[in-house]
Amino acid sequence: MAFYVRTPGTCGEFIQGSIKGQRFLVTCPINRYSYAIGDVQYPLPLSSISLQSKAYQAYITVLDTLGIDRSTAKPVYLHSDILQGKGLASSSADISVVAMATAKSHGYDLSMEQLASICLSIEPTDAPFYPGIVQFDYLNGTCCELLGTCPPIRIVMFDEGGTIDTVQFNHQQNLDVLIDEKEELMVEALAKFKEGIHKHNVKLIGEASTISSFGNQRILHKVNLYALHQIGVECNAIGTIIAHSGTVLGLLFPPDSPSIVHCLQRVKQELPNLTFIDIVETTNEGITFMER
Repeated sequence: MAFYVRTPGTCGEFIQGSIKGQRFLVTCPINRYSYAIGDVQYPLPLSSISLQSKAYQAYITVLDTLGIDRSTAKPVYLHSDILQGKGLASSSADISVVAMATAKSHGYDLSMEQLASICLSIEPTDAPFYPGIVQFDYLNGTCCELLGTCPPIRIVMFDEGGTIDTVQFNHQQNLDVLIDEKEELMVEALAKFKEGIHKHNVKLIGEASTISSFGNQRILHKVNLYALHQIGVECNAIGTIIAHSGTVLGLLFPPDSPSIVHCLQRVKQELPNLTFIDIVETTNEGITFMER
């Protein structure tokens, strides 16, 4: 019996900051995935997990936690459609699918809390494996609140280039001070976002995301953010989103918006330093698996 597990990546975060000393992010899971396959009967024509990868750390962590002999453990195979080092939760997705596939292959199950603990033991983490949208403490996991399900939103994603190491980013000097300075904005953004989720109002969600995006400029400056946002306003986007510790930024649209193609053309013409990545849609599924 083979186990197929998948977890969505993210388009950065709807919100990331701190309120009353509590660090948190609000997830933005999208329909791009990491996949793991475990308990297969024959070797697959796929790459095995790199021994130096964070996914391999998750594999070993689960084996040791469950008391499974490493020498006789069943292999797990990993594939991902998520760009790495861009702030799209590629590592969180990889770690969670490998951890779940490893556990399933040996007759065990993992709760969301156990998955979060495994991810956090390896690096600061996003939480796209939770179903729906969550407010999550990405450093310690001490805060996790299910906010609800997100209405469909299409996101036009762009990249400013380069990569960001999550661990190094979260250890930079003065980061705590800079995060605390924008607390008032985070309070406003979170309240607006919760209202948007409760009412399934995509405009409120977009406004909340924009507030957080602009508030992050002193922490990780996006050169093209304001110009991209202005193009979005003129093309009827509902807001702007960024990877708060990554290189990606995007424009949010209702799923039936007729303006997306025109907007994309304008961005390519007016902001040539931005690289178009993809057009994606939000999802609420979290980690899923099936047996074959």
